[in-house]
Amino acid sequence: MLRPQLMIISSELFGRAHQQSVINCAACCELLHLATLIHDDIIDEAETRRGQVTLNSRFGNEIAVIVGDYALAIVFRSLLSERDFRVMDMVLGTSQDLGMGEMQEILNRNNHRMSADEYFQVIKRKTGALFSLCSRLGAYLGGADQAAIDLASVYGLQLGIAFQIVDDLLDITADEQMTGKPSFNDIAEGRITLPMIHALSSNGQATGDLIRGVQENPTPERRLRVREHLIKTGSLQYTVEAAKNSLNEARRTAEQLVGFVTNKALLAGYAQLEQRVINAVPAIAATVNESA
Repeated sequence: MLRPQLMIISSELFGRAHQQSVINCAACCELLHLATLIHDDIIDEAETRRGQVTLNSRFGNEIAVIVGDYALAIVFRSLLSERDFRVMDMVLGTSQDLGMGEMQEILNRNNHRMSADEYFQVIKRKTGALFSLCSRLGAYLGGADQAAIDLASVYGLQLGIAFQIVDDLLDITADEQMTGKPSFNDIAEGRITLPMIHALSSNGQATGDLIRGVQENPTPERRLRVREHLIKTGSLQYTVEAAKNSLNEARRTAEQLVGFVTNKALLAGYAQLEQRVINAVPAIAATVNESA
């Protein structure tokens, strides 16, 4: 669980956290994430997630919607025990970002004119915002000053952006056994991710035809043609570089935190989280570690 770990590490950096508050808030953020996944599965009509049958597939959309809403209710009821309006403000603000990110993504389905800037706006909200919340809230609970809280927030945002880019790469390059979800699911659902945006800008007609072909009949041969096309256009490498850039930005931000933390050795916890993201795609691991 990357997000709770990110919050716990961020709180420990500054040495003044109340452990029970950190655990409570970390659990709430993970439950918030779970609620968004439940609602995502309903929207996508997903039958499995990480190899497990989804709630909507097993119990139907009505029950799944209610369970997702109930999870959100637990989150905000649990946060009330902190008696801290700033904590509530951070979490509510992030909840709004998550909702806006999902709406932007839905509105851009099958939008072959979507730009890289629009893509980054979406993933900053739908993924980066929750990572940012975990690092920012952890720093706040740890007693950090505002400058350190702001840096922690940027760190989490960049780590979250890298995480999402890697996840989008895995959808195209990895098999279902590795990811726990169907490959090429983004294309099937009409999500235009960074590799596709790059390929569409390079060769719109050919890329569009390949996307539509997989959507109509996702045979192994058609999927292979898409992968080969993304390699030929340099789109996979372009996306690897984008993930690398976000991870390096996260690392540079962590270096700026050195002057604020009480226990510098604990920054190794951030490096371990980065490595978990890096190791997901060997090409990213190689290029990032070379530049470290």
